[in-house]
Amino acid sequence: MNWQTELNDSFLWILTALFWLSFILTVAAFALKKTQFGQKFWLITQPCVNSGKRWKILGLIFILLILILLEVRISVLNTFFYNGLYSALQNKDADGFWFFATINAMLVLCKIIHSIINYLMRQVFEIRWLEKLNQTMLRHWLDNKNYYRLKYENDLPDNIDQRIEQDAREFITGTVDLVRGVINSIVSTIEFTLILWQLSGILLLFSVAVPKGVVFFIYIFILLSTALSIWIGYPLIKLNFNKEKLNGDYRYSLIRVRDQAESIAFYHGEENEKHHLSEKFQKTIQNRWQIVYKMLGLDGFNTGVTQVAMLLPLMLQAPRFFAGQVTLGDMHQTVQSFNRLMRALSFFRLFYEEFTLYQARLNRLAGFLQRVNELSAITAQATTLCEIDHFRLQNFGIRDEQNRTLLRNINLQLQRGDYLLIRGASGSGKTSLLKAIAGIYPFKTEGTVQQDCRFTRMFIPQMPYIPEGTLKEAICYPNIQATDQQIMQAMQHCKLERYLYELETECDWQVLLSPGEMQRIAFIRILLAKPDVIFLDETTSALDELNEQIMYLNLKRYLPHSIVISVGHRSTLQQFHNRTLRL
Repeated sequence: MNWQTELNDSFLWILTALFWLSFILTVAAFALKKTQFGQKFWLITQPCVNSGKRWKILGLIFILLILILLEVRISVLNTFFYNGLYSALQNKDADGFWFFATINAMLVLCKIIHSIINYLMRQVFEIRWLEKLNQTMLRHWLDNKNYYRLKYENDLPDNIDQRIEQDAREFITGTVDLVRGVINSIVSTIEFTLILWQLSGILLLFSVAVPKGVVFFIYIFILLSTALSIWIGYPLIKLNFNKEKLNGDYRYSLIRVRDQAESIAFYHGEENEKHHLSEKFQKTIQNRWQIVYKMLGLDGFNTGVTQVAMLLPLMLQAPRFFAGQVTLGDMHQTVQSFNRLMRALSFFRLFYEEFTLYQARLNRLAGFLQRVNELSAITAQATTLCEIDHFRLQNFGIRDEQNRTLLRNINLQLQRGDYLLIRGASGSGKTSLLKAIAGIYPFKTEGTVQQDCRFTRMFIPQMPYIPEGTLKEAICYPNIQATDQQIMQAMQHCKLERYLYELETECDWQVLLSPGEMQRIAFIRILLAKPDVIFLDETTSALDELNEQIMYLNLKRYLPHSIVISVGHRSTLQQFHNRTLRL
């Protein structure tokens, strides 16, 4: 082996390595799909692969593979060029020294260009993948109202916001690091083993001559240290999974305090919240100490192995150097090759901590997608039929999370202009029935909901959602189309004149508006959207009786053909409804 042969064969080597690498990766991918790890990985990545852009994705992957192979090849050539450089120094060959110094300078330039291109292509790949994965997770989370239905799950996936933002991003980075590391390690192991095989001779070990003993000694040393490292660090898988969960729980508790600040202030609940937050924080600290104790052993072991490995190649080759069997350049190439082989074989040992975090993120993302897919399948079982000019429940009923029947055999028919009041004791299922009729109940239902296919529906909860932004954006949420004049007229009808000239004012209206004003915002939305079926879940609970009367009279006056279904406890509501359902 010499540097000229290696340099001339580089192009053919890259093509050959790329072919075999592509073949091995394809076989490995099919084999992994049959494992639990591979099934979780495919669950996450499969929705991101768009058939129309599959060739672009494959092309980008091939470019990244070529860049990995180029990095290995440059490192191989680097050892040969430095061999020539140090051999020229030993032989006091000035021309040879400057020749190899020039070649090494050119190789440094190639490394710089390679590093820039490699960074750019990696970022392009990760950003494109992140865009696809984020789009997929948001779609799964928001479709079929899964974001709402997940609230009622006993095995609720924790910290969904963290999974969508942090876990997805770090999963992609971890995947690229893992795949690049594995490929680099395998190819480097093969290449630098061949170099060491050529450089090594007979190793005397306890008076026993071992041909090519340096290579065997290195493999035994690294494989044993890798096995011990994995054994020491195995508990970190569970600890790092718990770390992500506990940190997310603590962060969510802090957000709850911010969101419920007014209620906590009225109750003077600061000490209680402080105690609750302290408990959450202490759990994260306990988990961190457990990780620290495990990492002390793992880091100490890894550092010891790394330090010992710095002396080994010189010590193993020293007898042959003093015997004149190898040159100073061979010694330097041995050190370089040993270090690269050590790094390649130690990849899983050194990457083990990161792999534990990666596996935790894989489990969290797969668990989230699997759960929302199950919820979507349940949602698809709901049945809605189309009729003309009426709204009807036929043998309708609802079940709870344990599939127990709560209400059954509800039959009623509402014509345009009908107002139905659902009444009953607290806990009788009024709101659950209303949600089921409106199509947002998180569990199974019985019977059918029949309505005109052209009907539009609007569900108004007790406390309406007010998004951030301008007051106009808050009123028109989510997609109501209305002019400023129409909005101002509806505001006057709903007694919200004090904000007529604040439509373009941007602030946190959820905090600024009182509960009664937010409920009036909800009625403004109804007047602007003009839905055919309106579901009101105690939507006037924060209003006085006079304003409650005004709101319902507005509906009767401006939406005379709409069907209104109300839930409420006040006896004053009865006068606005011509139908009653008692539970």
